[in-house]
Amino acid sequence: MEKIVFYEDRNFQGRSYDCKGDSADLHDFFARCNSCRVEGGWWVLYERPNYMGYQYIIGPGEYADYQHWMGFNDCIRSCRVIKKTTGPYKLRLFERPNFDGQSLEVSENLPSVQERFHSREIHSCKVQEGSWVFFEHPNFRGRQYLLERGEYHRYTEWGALHATVGSIRRIIATGER
Repeated sequence: MEKIVFYEDRNFQGRSYDCKGDSADLHDFFARCNSCRVEGGWWVLYERPNYMGYQYIIGPGEYADYQHWMGFNDCIRSCRVIKKTTGPYKLRLFERPNFDGQSLEVSENLPSVQERFHSREIHSCKVQEGSWVFFEHPNFRGRQYLLERGEYHRYTEWGALHATVGSIRRIIATGER
């Protein structure tokens, strides 16, 4: 069962809210979010209502302060459950919009896109299997973007402001290796 508990203060203190599904506006439940516990499922947290703004992808575990989920601040205004997926994992990256130009197939985590693709710019992508997270910088750092099965004709369709992708990680279902 999917469940996340948000806390207003660090170290699981202060007012809390138990959430068991998608929520487009969390404003009525807490003023700020400085820690959380994911008791089930994988989640994407958004800094703005209606699933907008910076995204943070987190899985089962405890996050004693927002920096543990790589948050830029204590503002979480919406969240949704990521669909459960299990392997295989496969996506195809393209150097130009609309699936044009050089491409690369990926089936494993990629700590450095530039080392394998010789560029950090990804303009389009096809997610064929699984759910993935694109990170702005190498080694799974920086802004995060969730990509689920489907076609993304240009980087703006996965919510990015620019085509820079530094690293890519699969979202592994709990218990899968």
